[in-house]
Amino acid sequence: MIPGSGHANRGPGGVWHLGDILREGTLYLAARKIENPRLDAERLLCKVMRKRRIDLYLCFDQPVAQAERAEFRNLLTRRAAREPLQYILGETEFMSLTFRTPPGVLIPRPETEILVETVLSQVPVRQEASILDIGTGSGCIAVSLAFYLPRCTIEAVDISRQALDAAGENAVLNGVQNRIRLRALDIRSQESVPEFEAGFHCIVSNPPYITLSEWETLPPEIKNHEPRIALCDESDGLALHRAVAGKAYDWLQAGGMLVLEVGSGQAGPVSEILHQRGYRCIASRMDLAGVERIVHGLR
Repeated sequence: MIPGSGHANRGPGGVWHLGDILREGTLYLAARKIENPRLDAERLLCKVMRKRRIDLYLCFDQPVAQAERAEFRNLLTRRAAREPLQYILGETEFMSLTFRTPPGVLIPRPETEILVETVLSQVPVRQEASILDIGTGSGCIAVSLAFYLPRCTIEAVDISRQALDAAGENAVLNGVQNRIRLRALDIRSQESVPEFEAGFHCIVSNPPYITLSEWETLPPEIKNHEPRIALCDESDGLALHRAVAGKAYDWLQAGGMLVLEVGSGQAGPVSEILHQRGYRCIASRMDLAGVERIVHGLR
C-alpha cells in the first residue's frame, strides 16, 4: 500500500507517524522490485520532511501531515515507475560535493570518481594546470577538479546545451565558476579548434561507451530516462575513445596526460588505441568492483 492511501498500519488514534510511512514506503518499493527499497524510501522521505537521514531515526513518532503524505506518495510512485532517484531528488553527491541532476543530463557515477582521483594523484595542488574536460555532462569532473586543484583552469565542452547549462549551475553551486569555461563542441567534428592549440597539461573524458547491441539490455532507469547520447556511441563502444584520443594528442602539450573512463572489458582495446596514436606510459586503474575503469597515457 502507498502510504497515506488507506488506513492500514496507522499508529494510535489513527494518526500516521513518520515511522509508519517509512515502513509502508519501503514495502511498496520492495513489492515493485526496486533494488534498495529501504534506502530509497529514506531518501525520499528526507526530501519531503526536509531532514537528514540520521534525523529520521530520532523522529519516528513525529506525526506526518496529509500534505506531506501526499508528496511522499507522489515521489514513491515516480520511483516505482523506475525514474532514477537522483532525478527525483534533484541532486546527488560526487567527490563529497553536491551536484544538481536535472532530467536529461547524465547522472554522475561513483566509478567516475576514479577518473578524478587519477588526475588528482598526478597534478600537484599548487600547480597552475590547464585541463580540458571533453563531454562534461553535469560538470562533475570539471567542477571537482577545479574545487580540489585551486590553481587549475578548465575548459569544459559538450555537444549538449542542456548539459552545459547544468554544468554551469553546478560550477556556481560549488564556487568554481570563475575557473571553468564552458563551450559547445562536437568532438567528432573535423573542424579545428584554434583556442586549443596552445596545449593542455591534462585532458579528461568519460565518453559514451555502451555499444549499440548493449543498449536494449540496460535497466529502465537508464534506458528510459538518461540521455542516450551521453551513454551509447551507436557503434562498438569505442568510437568516441578513438575520436578523443586523436584530438587530445594534438591538444596536449609534450608530457601531457590523457585520462579516459572505459567500460567493462574495454581497457585493453582502449590502451591499444592510445598506443597506436603514439601515447606512452599507458596504464589502467581498477574501480572498487575490480573492473579496469580508467586508462591513461602521456603524449
